[in-house]
Amino acid sequence: MKTPLKNYRCPDKFGEWLGYRVVKVNRQKREAEVTITLREDHLSPAGKIHGGVVSGFFDFACGVAVFSTMGDEDFCSTVELKVNYFRPLDVGNQLNCQARVMYRGNRLAVVHAQLFRKGEAEPVAMATATFYVVTRSR
Repeated sequence: MKTPLKNYRCPDKFGEWLGYRVVKVNRQKREAEVTITLREDHLSPAGKIHGGVVSGFFDFACGVAVFSTMGDEDFCSTVELKVNYFRPLDVGNQLNCQARVMYRGNRLAVVHAQLFRKGEAEPVAMATATFYVVTRSR
């Protein structure tokens, strides 16, 4: 992901492996949309997509939503992430995450996100995340 944020210049090796892609970021609405296509190396021993893949994906997508509220020299870190898994996921599923900052204070941001399988109207999972934001440019 290319970003104007100065504190996010290191290679995202985890993100490269996971395979997520930012579709759009809307600063006015404080929203982000991120996609991923699930692969065989995302499987758990049970033969379904590992919950850690989903939670890692949510963590990134929620963070991108927080990025929409940040200045060039700010950075953030996850304080809390709660995930509700509604349906099992399989290899080949294409997922779309919609994340929105619900609250942005001086130091904390709270994000709500929903995860949708391509072509489905009902979410397969949802998350709520809290981020600590360090503001340097204001």
